[in-house]
Parts: sequence; structure tokens; C-alpha cells
Amino acid sequence: MTDSKENTKEKSKKPSKNEMEEFKKKVKKDKKSSTNEDIGRKLATRELLERDFNEDCLKVSFNTSPDTRRAIMARKPNQEEFLKILALSVEASSLENQTTDAANKRLIDVYGKLNKLAADLSTDETLDEEFWKENVSFQTLQNFITELILAFQRGGALSEEDLESFR
Repeated sequence: MTDSKENTKEKSKKPSKNEMEEFKKKVKKDKKSSTNEDIGRKLATRELLERDFNEDCLKVSFNTSPDTRRAIMARKPNQEEFLKILALSVEASSLENQTTDAANKRLIDVYGKLNKLAADLSTDETLDEEFWKENVSFQTLQNFITELILAFQRGGALSEEDLESFR
């Protein structure tokens, strides 16, 4: 019986200050390492998402003339770029029906931004702003932007060329 009383006393014995401090340090260390792991996981997730965005490309097929269809690789626009394209399209549509000098100047400004957008979205670095401004027709530039948005909205659907190859 004496043994059981001693065991009970040992179990109910309060830890010493030293033991408590060591326990607190251990808990603090565990919290710190789990926080560091969380931060590491979040950074890794962000890096993976950014890499996925940079590697996620579309094959954009568009007409360069009535009888010629070309395809180039372009990256998918981010939200800001998509909204910019959308805003420019809406603004251009509304300005085309107006004949005031201010509307005409604004329309020139809107259309003048398309070459920069095309250059930013093209994965081929030789297709820069100057290329889109000087080496293709305005119709070709518009076709590229339009088909890019359509391909982006289609998502993972098969391209027109891929569909034809199955026929």
C-alpha cells in the first residue's frame, strides 16, 4: 500500500520551475517551426501558382489574310490584362459610332494600345511592339487579339486545327 501512495504522490507532484521553463521553450520552438513550415508551404504554393501562370500558354490561330491562317503561342492574359482588353474593346465599340474630334482622338489612342498588348501576350520575344505596329496589318493585329480572347475563354477545349485533324 505504501507503494501505491508513493506512486500517487509522484503523479500528482507539480513540475519544478526548471521543468516548466523547458516545457514552455519546447512548445514555443514547436510553434515557431510550425509557423516557419506554414510560411514555407505558402511561399511554395505561391511560386508554383506563378510558375503555372507563366507556363500556361495557348496556341492562338488567327487569319493574317482571308486565305491564310497562322498560329502562334501566347500566354493567357491575367485578370488585369483581360479587363484592359475588355475595356478597350467596349470603348472602341462605343467610339466608332461617334464623329467628334475628341472621340476620334480617343479611338486612335485605344487602337494604339493593341500592339503593346499583343507583344506582352506573345511568348515569342521577336513579336515585340514594333513588330505588331509595323510588320502586320491592323486587321491581323485585331484578329490576333480577338482569337486570343476566344481561345482563353474556351479554356482547355481543343483548338480548331486539332478538331480538323480528327476528321
